[in-house]
Amino acid sequence: MTLFLSILSLLVGCGVFLFGITMFGESVRKNTSAAASTLFNKIGSNRFSAFGLGVVATTIIQSSTATGVMVVSMVSAGVFTMFQGIAIMLGAHLGTTSTLFLVMLAAFPIRDFFMALIFGGAFMKIISKNKKMRNIADFLIGFGIMFLGLMLMGNVFRDHAELRYFFQNLFIEINFPLLLILLGFLFTIIIQSSTATTAILLTMIIEGVLPFSSAMFIALGAHGGTSSTALLASLAAKKNGKRVALMNAFFSIFGVIAFTLILWPLKGYVLPWYENNVAVVWQLPFFQVGYNLVLGLIKIWFIGPMIKLVCLIIKDKPAKKPFGATFLQDSLIDENVDVAINMAKKEILIVAAFIKEMFRRLDLAFKDNKNKQIKKISKHDNKVDILHKEIIFFLVKISQNELGKEETKRSTNYLFIQNELESIGDIIDENLTVIAKRMIKQNLEFSENGGKELTEMHGKVMANIDRAITAFKDENVELAKEILEKYSDVGEKKYQLLHIKRLNKWIKPSVDVSSIQKPSVNTSTLHLDTVNYYARINDHVVAIAKRIVLFADEQEPRHE
Repeated sequence: MTLFLSILSLLVGCGVFLFGITMFGESVRKNTSAAASTLFNKIGSNRFSAFGLGVVATTIIQSSTATGVMVVSMVSAGVFTMFQGIAIMLGAHLGTTSTLFLVMLAAFPIRDFFMALIFGGAFMKIISKNKKMRNIADFLIGFGIMFLGLMLMGNVFRDHAELRYFFQNLFIEINFPLLLILLGFLFTIIIQSSTATTAILLTMIIEGVLPFSSAMFIALGAHGGTSSTALLASLAAKKNGKRVALMNAFFSIFGVIAFTLILWPLKGYVLPWYENNVAVVWQLPFFQVGYNLVLGLIKIWFIGPMIKLVCLIIKDKPAKKPFGATFLQDSLIDENVDVAINMAKKEILIVAAFIKEMFRRLDLAFKDNKNKQIKKISKHDNKVDILHKEIIFFLVKISQNELGKEETKRSTNYLFIQNELESIGDIIDENLTVIAKRMIKQNLEFSENGGKELTEMHGKVMANIDRAITAFKDENVELAKEILEKYSDVGEKKYQLLHIKRLNKWIKPSVDVSSIQKPSVNTSTLHLDTVNYYARINDHVVAIAKRIVLFADEQEPRHE
């Protein structure tokens, strides 16, 4: 019964540690989401940058498992390429070793300090309603609880001689490397955290329960087992998410096999030197850092071939999927709101590209006098309508979360900009293409001078659409202000007067009109309507520029 209670106490300590590290990681993630988003946006195809991002991110959230699940989701959503995703996950394996250096703090007599952290965090959470302060409170509570769990486990080993003897005898009996690797593999799959596994191993080493020679192979097994969570998460992911999870599993297992094949035959030579020259508390941390660093820097050169391998295993399906959003995934809203908002922006830019193409084809539709361009415009508008609904629903779901001021302003701003783009699409498809169809059906044409004027006005609006898209994409406030100051008027009244004057000269000629081209009287109303619709489109473009400037002004700190 005493042994049973001791094991129960050990499990309680392990549970407290797992709860603490989860709470700690989640609070850090919330407090650093904006910074993480900035890093995600800057990451390119450089394998070392991606590897370093994985190290930093996992050092912050203290869980390679959490990083792996997040990366699978982001690759699936199109935030990262497979190359970037697997490089980040390889860095995550190195980043998770930082936990061992934190765990070593539990070996020092600073129990009262950790208890004070828990008390201080709990007090802050009770008295504060501020979201940021409550996140900081969770950080303090999680950090303290994490070490409380470690101290509980250490006390169990220290105070229960029967349990110490049980584990010491167990690892005397189980000392075969493959069995130890299997033990670490299975234990990590059960608790879903290699961080917790290695923390427990270090605690047992410090308390003299587990020899490093056994802990080393168990830690190798834990490294292989940690890939299971990403594999499970990939079951609900898209194709590339599944591929990156499979790559991570292959890299983890191949790394364990390669290191075991080298270390096992040489352990009689390497281990005595290592154990004699490295202090007990540093043995496992140094081993984990060295193992993950060496293998990580080797593996990143094999990312390309590994991508080809998993693409052969998980093949592309030939069947066409219905058109829809590329970057929007509801799971991102819960994982990282900042990234979710960025994905909404990417999707809005796709809508903007369709709108730009629709407007470009409009001028061709008036000149060609054929239905070919109108059909293409209609197809693009159908896609714009589909994306519009998905983007609006996605932004509404984001707004239902507890957002900070900046996140609220960004999501609201994107909602307005998307509505302006949708309005432009409606004017093109429901008004301007109707004019073009009527002209085709009745075999009408604008006069030569009238056609040139409409093309000129079309060019001005087209240039403004380009400027607005660039300003939105790059968050270029100066360009948005330039639209408002220089290009908000595209000459609607000017083009109306030119047409009316030309028309009046032919109706009541006061001069010799033989040298003046005759205007097309039959298209006069259509001409003026087209000028009006072009001006309305430009008004929506100007409204987008105003939203960009307004958002930037709201970000500026106010000095009184």
